[in-house]
Amino acid sequence: MAEPHNIFLKKTFVAITGACRGLGRSIALQFGAKFPPNSVMVLMDILPLESVKSEVLSVAPNIDVLVRHFDQGNSEDKNYFKGIFSRLLQDNNFSQNDFEQYMIVHDCATMGDLSKRSLELSDSTFVRKYFDINVTGMILLNTSFFQTFSDSSKSRVVVNMSSAHTSVPLASYHLYCAGKAARDMYMRVLAVEEPSLRILIFSPGCSDTDMAKQVEKTCMDKSVVEMLQKFRADGTMTSPDVPISTLVQILEENTFENAVYVESVKLF
Repeated sequence: MAEPHNIFLKKTFVAITGACRGLGRSIALQFGAKFPPNSVMVLMDILPLESVKSEVLSVAPNIDVLVRHFDQGNSEDKNYFKGIFSRLLQDNNFSQNDFEQYMIVHDCATMGDLSKRSLELSDSTFVRKYFDINVTGMILLNTSFFQTFSDSSKSRVVVNMSSAHTSVPLASYHLYCAGKAARDMYMRVLAVEEPSLRILIFSPGCSDTDMAKQVEKTCMDKSVVEMLQKFRADGTMTSPDVPISTLVQILEENTFENAVYVESVKLF
């Protein structure tokens, strides 16, 4: 590997999925404040993004922020993922040549139905939709991104937001564990096939997000709820800004082994 460079020093086109709230919002704000002027940040989510865009521009007025309504679970339209980034460039009068670096952050994820046990997952449509959102859609978007940004002579970076539960099973987390594990292994294979990509698999630990609140409200396993309540009480559950600050530092140092799994905090 060449001498490491601070990833945030290069004029970058960066796309962030799941950017509306929680960890994705924190990624957008902290990354936006770090990238040099005239970088472009694309916020992608199925939820409204204008307020996050305004927040990013308040801390990073010299970058361009675009929003793209994006349904990562859209498997009906075979052409939905094709050319997403090429069209964004064209519609906003940008070119691949305007940037020194291309980056995509895969944060979009869902929990699944936590009220059911593994042997109660009998709805094929629901299970298929879960993997459409959390695995298939991520893969298709990643492919679309690097079909547009195919110049391997430039820095190209992938951050996959992962979880300790890729290797630590937890009752009611059946689909979540399986989906996150599948994403991680996809990233490792991608790194073998495309060594010019710089890939980081990052686990943020336990953050106080809407997803955590969903677990506390709907999880069928009381021990899991009690664990989260303990994490909240003893400070192990942090605001999203805490692990994302760690992520920023890791990318600034840029000394990680390619496609390595890194935990912000070891929980298990």
